[in-house]
Amino acid sequence: MSIATHEEGPLRGPSFFFSRTALRALALAHRASYGAARPHPHAVIDGFLGKPLASELAGVFPGATEANWKRRDHPEQAARLGQLQRKAFEDVPGALRHLLSEFSGMAFIDFLESLTGVQGLIPDPHFRGAGLHLTLRGGHLALHADFNRDRFRALSRRLTVLYYLNPGWEPAWGGDLELWSADLSQCETRIAPLLDRLVVMAHGDDHWHGHPTALACPEGRGRAAVAAYFYTAEEAPNAPEPHSAIWAPPRS
Repeated sequence: MSIATHEEGPLRGPSFFFSRTALRALALAHRASYGAARPHPHAVIDGFLGKPLASELAGVFPGATEANWKRRDHPEQAARLGQLQRKAFEDVPGALRHLLSEFSGMAFIDFLESLTGVQGLIPDPHFRGAGLHLTLRGGHLALHADFNRDRFRALSRRLTVLYYLNPGWEPAWGGDLELWSADLSQCETRIAPLLDRLVVMAHGDDHWHGHPTALACPEGRGRAAVAAYFYTAEEAPNAPEPHSAIWAPPRS
């Protein structure tokens, strides 16, 4: 069963929508392996959208000169392009903007909750630190543990989702996502950034990951990924008891 259905949109042609039923089945199929994965809970799901749709999305993923990217070149990360959310993804093709919307929608959140067991997940519609990422030849991302709070909304980060759009990616080019042990003694898992591969990872301050070796892809190619982060709220110490609607008494 495909997790994406297609419909004709009135403004921009065909659209796709996640199937809640198919996503739930996918979550149940991967739930046990997610919890047992090392070095920390994660799932790798291939063929997530299907090759035709994934290839279409990869075909419109903006190159280095095709969007208002912000480039990062630091010791920790180099030749990495991102931050298209600064202008609300205005120069990003509609199909990719629609994918970002679907990642924030009910069907996908239900999928994540069923997969991970984390309830009450909250997406970030502003995609702070997330959205579209493109790493160019020679680029890298050092091992790190992700930021843990959405300081604008006082939320705790719980999950990271990565979706790769790299057709024909060669092993010799590098770019594997490396997951390292909590004591940084060894890389326990390598995940190649292959087309139509979805990765869901638990957040933790000792969940070290990155792609620290410089990319060796050809000039004109890059490591393309779509990222989304998910959070939960913490109840305030003196929060009132929850209640349903309070109805005013009938007026005489």
